[in-house]
Amino acid sequence: MNCMIIGAGNAGRPVARILNHVGNNVIITDSKNLKEFPEKVQETLIKMEKEGVELQLGLNTVDFSGVNSVYVSPVIPEDAPVMEEITNKIDNKELKLISQEDVSDIINDLIDIDTIGITGTVGKTSTTHAISEIFKTAGYKVWMCSSRMGNLLSETIIDGIVNGLPQKNDIAVLEIPHGTLGIMFKVHLKIAVLTNIYIDHLDEFGNSMENYAARKRTISCSSDLLVAGAPTRKYIGDLKDTVFYCFNEPEFDSEMGNIVGSNSEDKKSETQENEHSKCQVSGYFENGIIGLKYDLTGVSQVTNNKTGELKTPFKPIGYYLENSIGAATAALCYGLDEKSIEEGLNKFNGVPGRLEYIGDYNGRDVYIDPSHVIEGFIKTLSLFPDRNLIVLVENFDTANSRDKQKLGEVVARYANVMICSSYNETMDRLDTNIVEETFKGVKDPNVKTIGVDYLKTAGELSIKYSKPGDVIIHVGPGAITCYDKTRSKMMSGIEEGCKKYK
Repeated sequence: MNCMIIGAGNAGRPVARILNHVGNNVIITDSKNLKEFPEKVQETLIKMEKEGVELQLGLNTVDFSGVNSVYVSPVIPEDAPVMEEITNKIDNKELKLISQEDVSDIINDLIDIDTIGITGTVGKTSTTHAISEIFKTAGYKVWMCSSRMGNLLSETIIDGIVNGLPQKNDIAVLEIPHGTLGIMFKVHLKIAVLTNIYIDHLDEFGNSMENYAARKRTISCSSDLLVAGAPTRKYIGDLKDTVFYCFNEPEFDSEMGNIVGSNSEDKKSETQENEHSKCQVSGYFENGIIGLKYDLTGVSQVTNNKTGELKTPFKPIGYYLENSIGAATAALCYGLDEKSIEEGLNKFNGVPGRLEYIGDYNGRDVYIDPSHVIEGFIKTLSLFPDRNLIVLVENFDTANSRDKQKLGEVVARYANVMICSSYNETMDRLDTNIVEETFKGVKDPNVKTIGVDYLKTAGELSIKYSKPGDVIIHVGPGAITCYDKTRSKMMSGIEEGCKKYK
């Protein structure tokens, strides 16, 4: 086919590259010039051009001469001038419309090994890495894709396909965020993992939680078995061929903004007890040992490991516990033996940027974490109940705008000092209103609030406004989207603060 891709943004580039890879003549067009794209996107477009994709950038009109098929990026407005021309040509059978389904079929044909796909609002990356560690320990060659390898997972997956990674490995373990699900929903998954569904990204779904949850549910469409965290039940119900897993910790109602459970038996909510009683896998953590009890007798796809218990020493803390229970559940359902899973969990040391312990700086323990939604803050900041917390609050927004006031309120429940920086590390811009909006949510007058422009300054002041024994922790999406840059800026400030405020 001679294919035209309308839009060289995040949706168009992966489609253009995979269509080119399977032998089509591909043109990608956009009204932006090459230099108007971010530097990393420019590098990708140049790579695509070297592979054979023709770039037609900086043009306000599209020449369909010789083109017989077209893919339109979802972000192109329906009233864009080019859409009327495309519609007429499709109606007159001059053009064939390439759909997301068509692209998904191509990807499915190219990934010819067993695949485990992981989605959810939070916890995708750590679950992906935990699963990969378990399978590597069991002797498998693992093709893993996670946001640690690239913020745009669709491009990372396509890059792996183009470079022949499915042929070089025994199993694929792929993190699949909701955007990537659009071109992956027909890819056959041996196991699909749905960690949770919480409020986020609603501006992409007409501010409808149901629409957002529906997108997440699509990961089950082509899977043999769905492994799902307990919080998803309210959105997916009792789907056929689903194994639910639970972890004994507080539940958080993100719509109400309240904790509804507790680790103590006398305070555990009735809702939590009911949910856990329906789980086939129940996890726990005691005295440095992570474990789970499972009963998979009613799951037809599971041919061994029907019932039992496994446990092993485990080093990471916080949300790693729940996510590793999900990873172990996926491995059990796939058919790995208990010993391999125990050894894999024992070897798993976490993921850089995710609740990562940086070290002791002038007696302060320093961490970096990517939390930027309510549930993430609850799981991370509640880990230090008996210590003063100095929280470096990075701009919460990515391509999605978030409720800064609400998030500021939640962070302030745990922080003794909040130092908020205006600079958006992900979008590479200064948002001067972020500090004021975030601090509007702080209800406790005893919480000290400090606004700065840059993360380096926040790091420096974190030493000034802390003392030995305190915890300094970064929260914000930059630890995912631009880990090296974000960590470097924060630590540069902290190291400078250590010199100034001894």
